[in-house]
Amino acid sequence: MIGTLRFAATRSLSRMVRLEHIIDHTVLTSAVPATGAIVLDCGANQGAFAAWAADRFGARVYSFEADPLLADRLPSRAGVETFALAVAGEDGQMTLRRAPDRCSSGVFNAEAEPGDTFRVTARSLESFCAEHGIAGVDLLKLDVEGAELDVLERASPDYLATVRQITCEFHDFLDVRQVPRIEAVMRRMKRLGFAVIRMSFWTYGDVLMVNQATHPLGPVARTQIAIHKYAAGVARMIERRQARA
Repeated sequence: MIGTLRFAATRSLSRMVRLEHIIDHTVLTSAVPATGAIVLDCGANQGAFAAWAADRFGARVYSFEADPLLADRLPSRAGVETFALAVAGEDGQMTLRRAPDRCSSGVFNAEAEPGDTFRVTARSLESFCAEHGIAGVDLLKLDVEGAELDVLERASPDYLATVRQITCEFHDFLDVRQVPRIEAVMRRMKRLGFAVIRMSFWTYGDVLMVNQATHPLGPVARTQIAIHKYAAGVARMIERRQARA
């Protein structure tokens, strides 16, 4: 679902706070430059988020999809460069497993058949950005089926300082035992200067992290984001109820 709510800026903010909900990810669009934005789409799946970022901002998008069955089907489009590799905490190789009704994962899908297990190249964001001369990231989308914990635990403070905004899907809804690790990662990000806002109600499936050094959020902005969260949540509940009717 793609939805938009806009709120007029007041007092401590000199511009409008804008948020959009894109494929289960909340993005603070007012923190993304109107031109020249760099976006990393980690866990591209069918490419909808990358397409949105390219169209919405005219961004240069680096799109990562580890499953070759999906990567081979991603459409070619202007502004999007696709890499068939897994985003992880460090460079190397990763074993992924496919399951019938779930995305490929190196963390989940233990029940996968032997024929549905395969090896892929894994890269850390830090080394990938260094290799490709990416000095700063305006928007990082993380949805890598459980590996986002490793990515955020191992990323250096210096690297994270170059990232303006992260929209992350953690996967406690697949394994509630991840919650302590998720909460530890969120505390780390706060210590490193990020505003960390849980946008989903019942899980950590939609967490927004905004670098306060590059886009500080005052009390008014945080209130507006909270209003967006609850308004969007109510809208989704109404949509589900109408779909069942």
